[in-house]
Amino acid sequence: MSRFRKLGLRSALLMVLVVCVAALGACGDDSDGGGGGGTGPQTLKVGVIPIADVAPLYLGRKKGFFKEEQLTINPQLAEGGAAITPAVVSGDFQFGFSNTISMLIASSKGLPIQIISQGVLGGKTEKEAWANLLVPKNGPVQQPKDLEGKTIAVNTLKNICEVTIKASLEKEGVDVNSLKFVEVPFPDMVGALKSKRVPAACVVEPFVSQGLAEGMKGIDPFYVNTAPDLTVATYFSSKEYIKKNPDVVNRFVRAMNKSLEYAQAHPDEVRQVLTEYTQIPPEAAKKIQLPVWRPDLNRPTIEQLNALTKKYGLIDDEANLDELIRQPEQ
Repeated sequence: MSRFRKLGLRSALLMVLVVCVAALGACGDDSDGGGGGGTGPQTLKVGVIPIADVAPLYLGRKKGFFKEEQLTINPQLAEGGAAITPAVVSGDFQFGFSNTISMLIASSKGLPIQIISQGVLGGKTEKEAWANLLVPKNGPVQQPKDLEGKTIAVNTLKNICEVTIKASLEKEGVDVNSLKFVEVPFPDMVGALKSKRVPAACVVEPFVSQGLAEGMKGIDPFYVNTAPDLTVATYFSSKEYIKKNPDVVNRFVRAMNKSLEYAQAHPDEVRQVLTEYTQIPPEAAKKIQLPVWRPDLNRPTIEQLNALTKKYGLIDDEANLDELIRQPEQ
């Protein structure tokens, strides 16, 4: 397990990095972090979360799509984008996977990062939803209105769980200003519900299926309810690394796009690879609701999240998406 999972770095560290960037121009050293020169074979550290969302990266590595681009991918596990972002900015990781909200917050604070490719989409309809707000079937929360004044578990504070849950529940007439949030890693969400540590939790696959099998129910598929085909998370890098290694970035994006398309078209292979980097048993992997993957960034949903992030007070000013989103094949 990566040391960044243990650190639990959050928005406070992002603020430290802002100061570091302003004072030194960058928090890492001047090395390109990818083997030098941006050409030829490269070994890359990619910060990820052990959830179904990142299955295409593992599947693409297994199918040789990255090898075709002369890239060796070494996934680095972390709790969420708030922990992965500092590692990418500092140069410890060359690429990272992060929820869109963490990207917007980091960009609004002046951190030198850019989105380079799609990561995962939330699905068009409730039938495609692979994330849900889970509660115990016999617990104090039976419907959205029951959540007022309650605490909801999220994997990291001030991220996409908080924003999309608020956006979705507000449509249901819930006073979202009364909600409280507490951090619980995704693999521990169901345990937190069973022990009554929290009455509700932001849960994604493969843990949604685990929770449903252990007496939980979903009352709010928040990604789908916020916007159909919501861009939930993306892959990103630091501006410094992108500038020094444009060819490596282009090769990573090509392999990633191929991996996204392959994963969407081969669900059985996705279910198999899930058992290789998560603790989900093979039988459970066969039953989970898989995320949606395709290369299109669906920028309108990123624009929507940008506005919602400001609305709920996570940023003072909306992020400049023209700066945040890298144009392809630069």
